Amino acid sequence: MRSLKVSGIIHLFAVLHAAVALLCRVAGVHDELVLTLLTIVMIVLICLKRGLNVEFTASCVIVVNVIGYLLGTGGAALIERIVRSPLAVHAVSTFLTTEILGWGIYWFTRFLRRGDASERPATWNPRIGLLLLAVGVIFVLRLAYVELFASPSFSADRLYRMSGLLASNSVALIVLLCVNIIFVRHMRRHAERPVVVKGVLLMVFVLLTTACVALLAGLHLPFGFDRSFSWREFFQLSILTLLVEMTLYSLIFMIDYALVARSVLRVERGRTHQAQFLYMKLKQQVNPHFLFNSLNILDCLVCEQRTEQASAYIRKLAGIYRYMLQNEQETLVRLKEEMDFVGMYVDLLQVRFPDGFRVETDLADEALMRSIVPCSVQLLIENAIKHNAVDAASPLVIRITATAESVTVANDLRPKLPASASSTHVGLNYIRQQYLDLAGRPIVIERTETQYRVTLPLL
Repeated sequence: MRSLKVSGIIHLFAVLHAAVALLCRVAGVHDELVLTLLTIVMIVLICLKRGLNVEFTASCVIVVNVIGYLLGTGGAALIERIVRSPLAVHAVSTFLTTEILGWGIYWFTRFLRRGDASERPATWNPRIGLLLLAVGVIFVLRLAYVELFASPSFSADRLYRMSGLLASNSVALIVLLCVNIIFVRHMRRHAERPVVVKGVLLMVFVLLTTACVALLAGLHLPFGFDRSFSWREFFQLSILTLLVEMTLYSLIFMIDYALVARSVLRVERGRTHQAQFLYMKLKQQVNPHFLFNSLNILDCLVCEQRTEQASAYIRKLAGIYRYMLQNEQETLVRLKEEMDFVGMYVDLLQVRFPDGFRVETDLADEALMRSIVPCSVQLLIENAIKHNAVDAASPLVIRITATAESVTVANDLRPKLPASASSTHVGLNYIRQQYLDLAGRPIVIERTETQYRVTLPLL
């Protein structure tokens, strides 16, 4: 099974379900428990294949079996309108139900792990024993429910009456929902507890919740007080409530697990991208070409005894590195701070290209107090100088404009001749990813025959 894909597992078990359903019907044997066992095995294999934990797998087993029963019953009723053969109806509805359940689990786990393309292989470890124990308990409970509901005490009329008592008491249902949400969140905050302790706490919680909700529903509390409610009815209603409680708890646990997993994945992805961005900024700080050119220019200024210009150049170079170091761990800076940094960077470039380019700015006052990813505007100017011809006879024009919502860096499009090596867009991709991680907002890149423009949102 280790080499079998999830799609293969789903199709295999769908065929097995249909075959078992046909054989059991032909032999006159009840197929509920066999189909339940097959469904449990399919769920466990898919969850192991997707690298999910024991608690989620056990919850998934409960929810899928309940949904599978409802889907199978409803699906059979629909298929009967098209297909007349009872054997074919049962086989087709079982096959389709298994396919729907299998793909439902698969896409739900895809939602949990979106952005994580790796698929963890199933490895046999000590927790597998706990998983098998959980599945065994669930199967025994399923067997117990089949036997109980088949007994004379649980006639269809009595089941409908008990279901009506529970469904008609809105307070009992709200209490059931709220206490399960609170308990799931509480257990998540204390996930470091031993598995045995968590299991005992869960068992006590389920039994107490079931008893309290069954009393509320059976006695018609808080809307009245039904003195005719007997202990026998309490037991029957408790059995039904326990089934509802287990299903609801499992469903809430799965939803909570999904939300937490998505949140953790988003945070981890953001940390990864932030680390990549910091690494890129670190490389900028020690960029050998920039440092080499800066030192060469400084050497020329000193040799020409232009001490005031050399001193100013050193101060601006120090200011650039100070800004990079101060904002090394910052995710956002004010646009005003970024533009002060850009001003120093442009001044250094103009010493190297005195008349080769010019920077024009048009910044709204309200934009200066908004936030931006540090070094983003500077990187766009660096890219413009790097990939376009800088010529004193026809200066390259770089325009920086900002409104209250965004800042745009645009430059004339004049590729260098001979063409330089194609850009890897690493810096631009990191900036794009930073905005997606921080605010879920994209940057806008526009390219025409004469101009290249990048618009960054202000946060």
